[in-house]
Amino acid sequence: MDKAIDLRSTEPETPPTGADEARSRFLVNTSREIRNYVNEIISNTGDVLESDLTVEQRGALVGSLNSAGSLLTLVNDLYDVSRLEDGNFILESTPFLLRRTVDHLMKMHAPSAAEKGLDLTHEFQPGLEDWVVGDPGRFRQMISNLVENAVRFTNVGAVRVRVGGEKSRSGDLALHIAVTDTGIGIPEDAQETIFDWFSQGNAATGRNFGGIGLGLPIAGRIANRMGGRIWLESSTGAGTTFHCTATLQIGEAPDETPQILEAFMAPSAEVPVLVLSDVEEERRRLVTTLGETSMSPIAVAHLEPAFGALRRAEERDSPIRAVVLAVQDDPFQTFERFNSALTTRIPVVITVPSGRRGDSTMCRQLGVAGYLAGPIAPGDVGDTVEAVIELAAKGDTTTLVTSHWLREGRSSLKVLIADDSPTNLRLTTRMLENRDHSVTAVQNGRLALEAIRLERYDVVLMDLQMPVMDGIEATAAIRAEEQRGLPHVPIVAITAYDDRQRCAEAGMDGYLSKPYRPQELFETVERMAANNPESR
Repeated sequence: MDKAIDLRSTEPETPPTGADEARSRFLVNTSREIRNYVNEIISNTGDVLESDLTVEQRGALVGSLNSAGSLLTLVNDLYDVSRLEDGNFILESTPFLLRRTVDHLMKMHAPSAAEKGLDLTHEFQPGLEDWVVGDPGRFRQMISNLVENAVRFTNVGAVRVRVGGEKSRSGDLALHIAVTDTGIGIPEDAQETIFDWFSQGNAATGRNFGGIGLGLPIAGRIANRMGGRIWLESSTGAGTTFHCTATLQIGEAPDETPQILEAFMAPSAEVPVLVLSDVEEERRRLVTTLGETSMSPIAVAHLEPAFGALRRAEERDSPIRAVVLAVQDDPFQTFERFNSALTTRIPVVITVPSGRRGDSTMCRQLGVAGYLAGPIAPGDVGDTVEAVIELAAKGDTTTLVTSHWLREGRSSLKVLIADDSPTNLRLTTRMLENRDHSVTAVQNGRLALEAIRLERYDVVLMDLQMPVMDGIEATAAIRAEEQRGLPHVPIVAITAYDDRQRCAEAGMDGYLSKPYRPQELFETVERMAANNPESR
């Protein structure tokens, strides 16, 4: 059945009343305060998770982290509801890459899909325009809400996203996105209200699957603001397909340097990596860790499904590039069984809770590509996988990548952090120092400007909202100093809001969205330093 949402008839045509405005301001201010506290909880929990913990402790903290993330999503949704209702929901108009934006949001949902054993895939219509003009954040939010809904209500099978479209008579791109799942389906009587605020079809659905029914209504209203609509095809027990249309302008690549463009766009298509672990908690941790990088992790618990995942990846013409093996029993025996069944060589990284004498020799004898023994430093798993893939591409089958090998090849950077939150300063400093980088921390933009006048830094991490001088003002002052001869320094914005366009216009080179995980931080800082033509 085709159920569509058309909000033109439901949105108020008259300005909101004083009471409505007061309620909206209250929701906005309250959500901002709650969001700050939740960000601190997420940052603190993530920091503790990088330490040496028991399985029980790690499991409890991961549960807390997931709950905090869900709370943050809820707060953000309530904030959007208030803006949609009072008419202050304004869409930006900026160039972005369609494919890379969708690739990025699919990577975000890969860990939750892998945890449930779902096959999460996406495809694009051949020849579809790539550069478009619109609001990339809201476009991503619209599709992400549909994908999140599909993953939440699907326990077995797959979630597939198809992106197509055609040029309209006006010269714009009329997009059509379809999100199909093999989940529980939606009863016909519930389809009438599925796009209403706080609606989930029935009470049992909310109890069994969580959520409060904001994702779909928000997605529908964003689609409406983008000149489109959302409708569905579903029946109980037979899965659901949500169709979404939107109109975007066809654009051209902006006249910016590749460095700035790369910093503010979503990362390119991810590298498929197989995670093989018979420990659920470790499997989840590895998927989350790799999901923060440019990789797309596929998780399995045993050898048989591992071989199935390899076959399916080959059939999709997206072969697995590396394997991370983390098993309770003898990992070398498992490696031999796995490797002997392969027809082509795939680099394998073995991770163990603690190393034993002779492990490195055994790895070299068997042809293991990478070996990490706990405690494993933040980012080392992703760095090791990237290294073994690169070495394999060069035909190097003898180098064993270890933590020591990574440290020897990693440059130490001087990083300046400006943030008025003591918690953020402490956590970010600790993460970077654990990575062997040197850190100077200040509490506002004026102190950051003074520090740069006195000493040269490889990268600056700049919070946007600070007293005395905020991040935008500080960036303008630093760029003015550079016009007078100060060496250029890459400035990375750190903020809890979607301010990419504002940051780019201010002259910032990169963007980190709070709360950020260690691997996101490392990749951004090290990429900015490497791309700076005036680096030391």
